[in-house]
Amino acid sequence: MKQSEKNFFEKILDAIPGLSGYRKREDRRTTDKRLREYLALRIDNARKKISDLKLDLTNEGKLSGLDDLGRLERKLSKIADSIRFANYGYSGLFDQLKIKEEELDVLYSHDLKFVETIEELEKSISQKGEGLKETVEKVEALVDERKVIFESPTLEGR
Repeated sequence: MKQSEKNFFEKILDAIPGLSGYRKREDRRTTDKRLREYLALRIDNARKKISDLKLDLTNEGKLSGLDDLGRLERKLSKIADSIRFANYGYSGLFDQLKIKEEELDVLYSHDLKFVETIEELEKSISQKGEGLKETVEKVEALVDERKVIFESPTLEGR
């Protein structure tokens, strides 16, 4: 296994329980689905924490940012659904004969960045929303990037 691939792979396995099949051809589609479910669950949990933050701010009489938090909460709900219900196991990517190590590196790197950004999102919420809007936008951009990775012509028809 190439060192760069091993690093991405090990980091993802450390960050997300149940992903031991990430490299096995027969398990890639299932593992991708598990990864997306895990990411969506983490985003749902973050959304619930925003709801709790809104309640805390309301109880403290700090009403000025509630509309913004509500918009971010709804955006996170849409992002989680987008991740959860996306097509998975795209054959152009997960076909053993068609995928190259460099392409796996791209996917591993992206998924690790996704996990790290969700951790950043959770930290932002725990700090009473500081930098929250920017972090939600990062998560949204990563969802769009993952779609591009799966639809990339370099991953199709080899």
